Amino acid sequence: MQTIYSDQDLVLVKKQRSKILAVFFAVTAAYAIFCSVWLVYHIGLPYADEMAWLPQTMVYVASGAYIIFLFPFMGIKFHRVNKYYKFLYYVSEGRKQEETCYFVCFAKSDLQKDNVDVISCIFKTWNKKKSEWMEREVYFDVEKEWPDLEQGDLVKYIVQSNFLIQYEVLERGALQEEDDEEEYEETEENETEQGAEE
Repeated sequence: MQTIYSDQDLVLVKKQRSKILAVFFAVTAAYAIFCSVWLVYHIGLPYADEMAWLPQTMVYVASGAYIIFLFPFMGIKFHRVNKYYKFLYYVSEGRKQEETCYFVCFAKSDLQKDNVDVISCIFKTWNKKKSEWMEREVYFDVEKEWPDLEQGDLVKYIVQSNFLIQYEVLERGALQEEDDEEEYEETEENETEQGAEE
């Protein structure tokens, strides 16, 4: 079976998450020290000193810069990395489901699932209760190399939270072959019925 994710993926994203947190804590510590120094300086000034504006201005500027840093760095970058880390953790530890279906196509779209950019893999499966073909949508992480799937392939795959994590092509073009056989059988039946009527 082809494996989409490995333990190394989880290790790498965990390291990336730790680096982002280390930078955040370092910047926060620097900001706190900077403000503390100016606070001490302000406290040491005589009452109504002409330089009282300087520590206040410096703290305001530092606070503005810190907030500007926080929004893109923690609100966007860390948020995405943290979500991906949690996603890979669930992939590693979560409950998995195995299915065997016929692959139909990839459906490209601007789609996110659990804050992960994905494409849809459309599969076709026979529903015995309803006696009809049903479509099954499975998500695939666009950061990964696309699976080697072609239309009509019979595929055994494993999903976790509807994400494709492992797959194996059991037979190439199996659905097309079965459709051809069904059409041939239907044609034979029709010819037999017409011959009986004549």
